[in-house]
Amino acid sequence: MTSAAQSKPHEKRDFRQEVTDSIVRMLEEGVAPWQKPWEATGVPLNPTTGKSYRGGNAIHLMATGIRRAFEDPRWMTYRQAAEQGWQVRKGEKGAQIEFWENAPKQRSEDPTGEQVADKDRSRPVHRVYTVFNAKQIDGIPAYAPRERTSFEVVQAGERILANSGAKISHDQADRAFYRPSTDSIHLPPKEAFKDAPGYYGTALHELAHWTGHQSRLNRSTLTDTYRFGDVNYAREELRAELASVFLAAERGIPHDPASHAAYVGSWIKALREDKNEIFRAARDASGAADFLLALDRDKARAEALEASPDSVGPEQQRTELDDESRQLRDDGEQIAAAAAFEFSSQTARYEPSTGTVLVHDKRSGNDRRTPVEAAPQAPGTVGHDELQKSFAAARTVAEQALGVNAKTHTALTGSGTYRGEIIGETDLHVIQRLSPGSAVAHMKHLLEPMPAVGDSVVVAYSNSRGTVKEFQQRGKAREMGR
Repeated sequence: MTSAAQSKPHEKRDFRQEVTDSIVRMLEEGVAPWQKPWEATGVPLNPTTGKSYRGGNAIHLMATGIRRAFEDPRWMTYRQAAEQGWQVRKGEKGAQIEFWENAPKQRSEDPTGEQVADKDRSRPVHRVYTVFNAKQIDGIPAYAPRERTSFEVVQAGERILANSGAKISHDQADRAFYRPSTDSIHLPPKEAFKDAPGYYGTALHELAHWTGHQSRLNRSTLTDTYRFGDVNYAREELRAELASVFLAAERGIPHDPASHAAYVGSWIKALREDKNEIFRAARDASGAADFLLALDRDKARAEALEASPDSVGPEQQRTELDDESRQLRDDGEQIAAAAAFEFSSQTARYEPSTGTVLVHDKRSGNDRRTPVEAAPQAPGTVGHDELQKSFAAARTVAEQALGVNAKTHTALTGSGTYRGEIIGETDLHVIQRLSPGSAVAHMKHLLEPMPAVGDSVVVAYSNSRGTVKEFQQRGKAREMGR
């Protein structure tokens, strides 16, 4: 063996490229998770932690499950299985997932000889783990999915559509589309579809487009789309289709995709040109699904309280508020100040309300949260009671200005963008109208400069700071359809 051969470094595997190549092959064969009809087995989850996989990991595990005929959504590492007394069978090949962790700080001496933390060495680290499906493991209890009747499936789909508050009209003969200019969804009559999965697959796809409106998630693949066939149009269609898959899997609705042949070539082209695109698309799709599921949960909670108002005492009301705050945090809505650090390729922000570090990869657009054992309280963080009191007052302001059914959202301070008129303020918040029936509450101390009531502005967040600029309305006439 030559010295050159001996010194040849081991080639590092490119996880994202491998996942992208696999998805492209499945697209070409027509067997990607969002191309095949299937009975919902659920979103991939880890049974040892009780948490679902999200974004690119979820799509990758769904695809692997389809390719290897696994009908069990449970995935875990070898060690996690062993800790439960289960055994991965010898010779089984796992699937890889990615995760972001905060690297431990290293210490060095300053010029005075004092030991100090080396901040440049404290950075988010990308790790790849191998997980195995429950079908590859001995000793694990059999999977017992919840059996849903056809009535429950229809009810689940109807609730998501109704509780979204979207304007939906069944006024088309054979077309289905979302029209941003009127912020409305247009569908054929239900009777025009061969079955319930066909209808809800289409309806949830269009509802996913609806979440991208500038008054909601302000998704650039929707707001910057001009015509059928352009790059953003295909990318937005991919996000909508993935979101409808996530929603169907979460609520047990069988997935039956409508016509997608027109987009397959564009999807393949976009994925081949950028190995990060499938991860960005899956991340945005997870965000859209989470947004709609949060609306569904909020409405269900409100209905439960209205059904028995006399039985709800002050303590239970406080519990409801606490539960809502926790759910908002789980949905990624940041309601407190946060300490942030920026590096060349990532930003890391400690969130005191969740005890985690939110890591954002600038190149891929990917977000990951990592628990930390301890971290300093962020300067300027306000008390829980004070924050809730101000937010409750913000809701009242919105209801007085927009009607009693108005929804008030907390601002996504990581990367959210909001446009509209400032309609009021409270001790800690300014309230901005997003649509005729919704508003967003911004924390005052995060905004620069501070807008006045009556101003029409754009609030663009980055690293928990909101930049306020004068709002200039853009007019675009287009439709997102299938």
